[in-house]
Amino acid sequence: MTTERELVLAYRSYSLPRAEVINGMLNSYGIQSILFDRNFNANNGHLVVATGGYRIMVPSEQLNDANHLLVPFHDSVDQPESEAFRRAPVVNSIWILLMAFFGVWAPAWLRKRDR
Repeated sequence: MTTERELVLAYRSYSLPRAEVINGMLNSYGIQSILFDRNFNANNGHLVVATGGYRIMVPSEQLNDANHLLVPFHDSVDQPESEAFRRAPVVNSIWILLMAFFGVWAPAWLRKRDR
């Protein structure tokens, strides 16, 4: 006999490596986390922002424990590229024009790292 448990969102990330690390950390602490949308977003990288990123779901009764472990991760930067573009639109627009002119394929956004 199986009992169904309600899964709730514990964390959302737009980076697969980051989501894998956080999922592994939660599992190592005994929290039964599941990484949703891993395969779909990995195969359709252009749709990661549209699908809401990678979702880490946990049983509702373990949500408080998961949130306690995830406190350090909530302060760090993890944003979709569209938000990163809005932070510096002029610089990123210049990059796009230069890449279009010279035919260079490269990311069109710049991110500032936390120091």
